[in-house]
Amino acid sequence: MNHKDFLQLFGGAIFVFVNRVIGAAAVFGTQILLARWMGATEVGIYVYAFSLCNLLAIIAGLGLSSSAMKFIGQGLALGEHGSIVGIARIGMQIVLFSGLCVAIAGEVFVHQTNGILSPLYIKALTLAMVAVPAMCLLNWQSTIAQCLNWFAAAFVPSNVTRPLLLISIIILAQNLGEHLDAAEVMLLHLLVMGFVWLTSALYMKQRLASRFGDVEPRYQVQTWLRTGFPLLFVALFSNFFLDINIVTVGFFLNPDQLALFNASFRIAVLIAFGMQSIDAILLPRFSRLYAAKDRVNLQRLIALTTQLKFWASVCGLVIFSVFGKDILAYFGEEFIQGYDALKLLSLAQVIRAAVGPLAQILSLTGHHAYCLFVSILSTLVMLILNYVLIGQFGLVGAAFTVVVVISVESILLSYASITRLGIDSSVFGIFYIIKAVLSPLKKPNILL
Repeated sequence: MNHKDFLQLFGGAIFVFVNRVIGAAAVFGTQILLARWMGATEVGIYVYAFSLCNLLAIIAGLGLSSSAMKFIGQGLALGEHGSIVGIARIGMQIVLFSGLCVAIAGEVFVHQTNGILSPLYIKALTLAMVAVPAMCLLNWQSTIAQCLNWFAAAFVPSNVTRPLLLISIIILAQNLGEHLDAAEVMLLHLLVMGFVWLTSALYMKQRLASRFGDVEPRYQVQTWLRTGFPLLFVALFSNFFLDINIVTVGFFLNPDQLALFNASFRIAVLIAFGMQSIDAILLPRFSRLYAAKDRVNLQRLIALTTQLKFWASVCGLVIFSVFGKDILAYFGEEFIQGYDALKLLSLAQVIRAAVGPLAQILSLTGHHAYCLFVSILSTLVMLILNYVLIGQFGLVGAAFTVVVVISVESILLSYASITRLGIDSSVFGIFYIIKAVLSPLKKPNILL
C-alpha cells in the first residue's frame, strides 16, 4: 500500500468515524433522555424490541450483504460491472420479500407467546416486527453504497440522519407534554426509518443509473445466496454482537437490569466505532487485493489497521475505567451499578481489536464454513455461561460471559488466519511490515 492509498484509507476512515460518532452521540442522547423520562424498565423494553428488530432484519437479509461485499469487490477489481448491477437490483427485491415474511412470522410468534418474555413487551415487539422490512431495505442500500466506496450514501442516512431525526422528534414530543412509553418510541423509530429509506432510495437510484446506466445486468442469484447464507451467521456474530447479547440476556434479566446492561455495553462499544470505521474502508480494499493475489500489500494493510484499532481501544479502556461512573450517571443514578460490567465489556473490545477483523477476512476468502463453526460454538458458550453466571452474578456475570466468548472466538479465528491464509491480522502482524522494510528487494508473495 503506497502513501496515496494510506491517505485515502485514513481519510475515508476519519469520515466514517465522524459519522459514527455523530450517530452514536444521538443514540446516547436518545437513551439518556429516555432513561430519565421513562425510567429503566421502559428503556429495557424498548432496547430489547429494537435489538430483536435489528437481528431479524439481518437474518432476513439472507447473508446477501456479505455476498455483495465479496462479489462487488471482485467485480470492481476485474471490471465485471454486470454482476454489480445485477446484485444491486435483485438483492433489494429479495431482502424486501424476505423481510416481509420474517415480519409476519414474528408477529404471529410475539402474540402466540404473549410477548416472548412477558406481556409488557407485546406492544413494542409488535411494532418492532413491522419495522423489520424497513430496516432490511436500509441495510441493503448501505451495503451497496459501501461496496462502491460511496461512503456518504452508505453511512449518513442510517448512522446520522436516522438517530438525529429520532432524538429531535422525541424532544419535540416531550416539550409538547407527551409522556412516551417503549411502544410509542418504537413507533416513532419506525416512521423515521421509512422516511430515511425513501429519501436515500431516490438518491441511490439516480447515482447507480449515472454510473452503470448502460451496463447489462448479470444475475447469479443461486451463487450469491449460496455464498451469502453461511456468511449470515458470521456477520451476525461479528457485527451485531451487542444485539445478540441484549436479546439473550433479556431472558435472564428484568427490563430494568437489561437497561443497565445495555447502557454499559453501548458505552463500551464506543471503542468499536473507530474499529468499524476502519473496517468499513478496509474490507472492500481487502476483497480487491485478495482477488489480485497481492499478499504483501494485503498483510501490510491489515497489520497497519490493526495497530490503529488496538491502541485506540486501549485508550478507550483507560478512559472508561477512570470516568465510567460519571458517564453512567448521565443515564441516572441507578445506572452506576453497571460500572464493573462496563470495565469488563471494555476489556472485551480491546481483545477483539487486538486480532483484527478476522471473521470478515476469513469469510471473504472462502473459509466461511470454519467461521460458521466458530460462530455457532461461541453462541453455545454464550448461552451456557449466561445461564450459569447471570443467576449468581447478575450484570457482572453477563459481562464476564462476553469477555470469555470474544477470547475464545479470537483465538480460534487467529489460528485459522495464520494457518490457512498465512496472514497474521493480530497486533503482532506489524512485524511483517518491519520485515518487509528490512528486505525491500524480496519479491512479493502471491496468494495461491
